Parts: sequence; C-alpha cells; structure tokens
Amino acid sequence: MKTYRFALLLGDGAGPALCAGAERLLRALGNRFGWQPEIQTLPFGWSAYDRLGDPLPEETVQGITSSDAALIFALQTGGMPGMTPVGRLRKELGLFAEVREAVSGPEADRPGIRIAFVREITQGFLADRNLFRGCGEWMPDEHSALSLRVITREASSRIAAYAFDYAARAGYGLVTAAHKASILKLTDGLFLEACRAEAAKHPEITYEEANVDDLAGDLIRKPERYGVIVTTNLFGDILSDEGAALVRDRCAGINIGEKSRVYLPVVHKANPEAAARDAFACAPAMTALGLALRDLGETDAAALLARAAEKAEEKGLTGSRFLAETEDGING
Repeated sequence: MKTYRFALLLGDGAGPALCAGAERLLRALGNRFGWQPEIQTLPFGWSAYDRLGDPLPEETVQGITSSDAALIFALQTGGMPGMTPVGRLRKELGLFAEVREAVSGPEADRPGIRIAFVREITQGFLADRNLFRGCGEWMPDEHSALSLRVITREASSRIAAYAFDYAARAGYGLVTAAHKASILKLTDGLFLEACRAEAAKHPEITYEEANVDDLAGDLIRKPERYGVIVTTNLFGDILSDEGAALVRDRCAGINIGEKSRVYLPVVHKANPEAAARDAFACAPAMTALGLALRDLGETDAAALLARAAEKAEEKGLTGSRFLAETEDGING
C-alpha cells in the first residue's frame, strides 16, 4: 500500500483542532482510496514558544524535512521576539518561492478566476533576513526609521524560472511580472531584467509587465484575464491577499524549496476567540489540505475532500461540526 508522510504543525488558536480534524480526514481518505497516511503532529508557533521556549523546535524542522507534505492551519504571529516562525521556517528549510492559487469555486461571486501568484520569499522587504548580522530595519535617531530592500539577480532569476516552469506545467498561457520599476529603478529594474531573460526562453508563453498599483486595480476590474503573476516578496504578499479575497479566501499557499514543501491557507490567523466557541472557519484549511493531496497525485481524494467540505459550508457549519460533516461526506 502506498504511504504518504504528513507533518501537521499544531500552531495556535484553532490550529490544534484543525490538525486533529485533518488527521481524521486523511485517514478517511486513505481508507477510501487505498493509501496509508503516516502523520506527525509537531509543535510550532506561540504554543511551542510557551511550552518549549522555541517557536520552531528542531524536532519540527526534522519532521518537515522527512515528510511528503507539511501543513500549517492557524498561527499567531504578533509580538513574538525575533524572526517570525514562518520566516525562520523558510530560512532554515531553504524555501524560496511561495505559490498562492486563487481559483473560483462553483459558488463563486466572480467566476472564471484562475490566478497563481508566484512570490519570491528570501529577500525584498524582509527586515529579519536582509543583513548578514543584525536587522534590516534600523533607527539612526529616535525620530527616523529606515528599512532595507535587497534584490539580487540570482534570486530574481530563480523565481522567474520557477514562474515560467509553473505556468508551463499548470497550463497557463500568460505570465505577468508585477513591479514598480518607475520608482524602484535599480531593484525592480534588476528583477525585470531576470524576468525578461527567462521569458525569452519560453516563446510559447505570453509575457507582460504591469506596474503594481495598476495591477492592484485591474485585479478588481478584470481578474479573469490573469494567469501567473510573478513578483517580489512584499508586492506578492499584498496582491495574493487581494486575490484570496476575490475567491472568498479559498486560497492556499505552497512554500517551496529544493527538498521541502509547506502548505498553509492565505488566511491562517489563530482566531483564539472563535476557537474557544468552536466557531472557527475551516474552508481555508481544507483548501490547503486539498492542494497537498493534489500535488501528491491524489486528485480523486482532493476532489472528494472539496465536495464534502463544500456541502458542510453550504450548511453554514463551522468548527468541529464542519469537520465532522466533511468526514461523514468522505465516508459516504
């Protein structure tokens, strides 16, 4: 029997309940489709920091690297000292790209949306990763604050190559590079040079460039015209959140490295109040779980999970009731 190794990162707020629900769903899907899930639940986030003094313990890093797919469902990030847990995870695992897919569901307010945001996640405006020692933000005096943006040709070429490869594999005919080169002439200029060089290698894919503020408005007016949008870290973070809102937050991200993949919903707030009332939203987590199954080649399992979760959502269920209804839908 085929076996898949899943690492479920507990996180905070609704995270542990979503992890427990995901474990039950994976076992139900495995029974239905003839494969075996091997599941580790691992400490991560504020809960790990409170209990172990480290939001990303070594056992979690090792568990992710030995898994076929790692998933984060809910996380509290504000106020934690040092680098954010997701930032540390990206750095320690060598994750360089995040792909966030925004796709219209059957009941979508805006049909026809199928956008993949490909975002570079090792540099840009990342204050915790831009200098060899120290922080990428600093204050020369008490009334002034500065932030450093780093863009390199190597990282830009790598993300551009990944974006075009992704477009070819996923059947997208258009790649749009989002930038602000009219103002950020050197950094975004370098990024665009890398994108143009990669585009020349893929004549079968249409390539265009769009000023990021024009693109932000165009995503509201006519999102269905876009395919793959490749950009730097901060622009990608903002634009993909906009894309997620267009599809009712049914949008998940894949953090990708040479050896590891970490999946999480774009909306992954801890929501401790909703967790305490057993009223937390589950649909974003189901999107991330379905994406992991799809990438493992279990497309039938991903489709069944999506149908079962959709029925639970149509009934207005949340929390444990949503998860139980989805499990019942899988079991038939």
